[in-house]
Amino acid sequence: MWESWSRVACAVVFAAGLAGGSGTAVAQSSQGVRDVDWRNAEFTVPAVGPCPQQSVAFAGGAAEVGNWVYRFTPEREVGFADVTGEGVEDALILVECGPRDSEYSRALVAMTEGPQPLGTVVSPPVWTQVPDGFTVHDGEIAVRIEDFDTGGSWTERYRWAQSARAFVRVDGS
Repeated sequence: MWESWSRVACAVVFAAGLAGGSGTAVAQSSQGVRDVDWRNAEFTVPAVGPCPQQSVAFAGGAAEVGNWVYRFTPEREVGFADVTGEGVEDALILVECGPRDSEYSRALVAMTEGPQPLGTVVSPPVWTQVPDGFTVHDGEIAVRIEDFDTGGSWTERYRWAQSARAFVRVDGS
């Protein structure tokens, strides 16, 4: 009888430990990109224009870190697609950043589960040229770039290069 009761007690303690441990594991496990409330999350933002890669805590799609102001591009949704070919969905986000009281640069950045940064897909060299929209087909990202100075626009194409661990332009320009 004592042996039977002892086994039951050990099983209950073991199960309680597993249940408690699983709660902790879930809290610490990676999040899929669709599970993240990106506009209200803290994550490492890849480089955007003059802003360095750094951890940013967003609230309502905006944040300040030191002298840098970050914000999600208004009225632009987060996109989701497997851009690395690893079978895991990634997030594509148009983010603006710049010094307080100045013009902001805009970049298309990619995040993967965790959330962890994959990198900057495109960040044009001047703030007057901005990624304005994008589509993804078979891992290739077509990014529409708008030029505020000329009113013109064009499309650039990028793909994840595993060997470089970065996005590379693939449209020959």
